[in-house]
This record gives sequence, C-alpha cells and structure tokens, in this order.
Amino acid sequence: MDLFEFILIITSVIYAMGVAQILSGISRLAQAEARIRWFIPHTLWVIILFVYIFLVWWSAWEFRDLEWTFPTYLYMVLAPTLTYFACSLLVPQKTDSAEIDLQAHFFHIRRPFLWSFLLATFAAVLDGSVLDDEPLWFPSRVGHVLLIATILVGLFTNNKRVHAGVAFVVMLALSYIAVSRLWNPR
Repeated sequence: MDLFEFILIITSVIYAMGVAQILSGISRLAQAEARIRWFIPHTLWVIILFVYIFLVWWSAWEFRDLEWTFPTYLYMVLAPTLTYFACSLLVPQKTDSAEIDLQAHFFHIRRPFLWSFLLATFAAVLDGSVLDDEPLWFPSRVGHVLLIATILVGLFTNNKRVHAGVAFVVMLALSYIAVSRLWNPR
C-alpha cells in the first residue's frame, strides 16, 4: 500500500460515514410512526449530498501521483470532514415525536449546514490548485462560482421559495461540474 492509498482510505471512511448518516436518517424517517411533513429543498439537499460525496470522492483519484506531506494530508481530509458534518445535520436524529416537520428542521440547521457545505465545497473546488498545479481559473470554474454563489444566497435568506431555487441551482451546478470535469477530464 502506498501513501496515497493510505490517505484515500481515511477519506473514504469519512465519506462513507456521511453516506451512512444520510441512509440511516432516511431509514429512520421511513420507519417513523410520526406524520412527516416533507419539504422539497430538504429532500433535494439529501439527494445533493448523497451524489456530492461520490463526485468528490471520485475526483480524489486525480491526486494519486502527488508527493504527500502531513499538511497536504490535512487538506485532503478537510472536505470529507466538513461534508460528514453537513450530512449529520441534514436528517433529523429524533423521529419519536408525533410529527416530523422537515421544513422546521431545515431552517433550524440551515446556517451550520450551509456553512459546512460551503467550506467543504471551497476545499473540494480548490483542491487541484492547492495540492497540484491546476490553474485557479478554467472554463468549468463557472459551475464552481455558480455553486458557491448559490450556497451564499441560501445562507442569507429564510425564504422557502428561494431555498427551493438554491437547492435546484446547486443540483444543476453539480451536474454541470460532473459532466464537464469527470466525464470529460482535463
């Protein structure tokens, strides 16, 4: 096992814990006897985080030939750690009440969730520039800028419709990034 494989294992474990948080949370909701009041932005964010984890994890392979140091290792675990935190916030832990209001839950965790997702996204977006020789600007950065700007909009509004738009635009931006970068690598 080389050093990159060792580093990829720990990032994979952290990402797997995030996926487990999402899946166990959805499982708790499915098994809850409570009435669930669904909220479309919350549902979209669950889907976004689930897909986001696999996109970012897949892109980590680009760093297999780097010379690894402890600081680069710390940077590499930053995005998975922040993503795990976002996952742990998103789906309610307690499902024993008479009603589970996902809108109320989302607005309760909105700021720490969006801040952790924003910081994870910054770390993932800039990883090629920080860890390797990727330029700061290239054509698919448009998707990154759209993604980050949209998350910032979500941080500073309580409007339900705006949050539906934020989740939808984040989903579109991630789709654009995935197609432009991962299906057609540089």
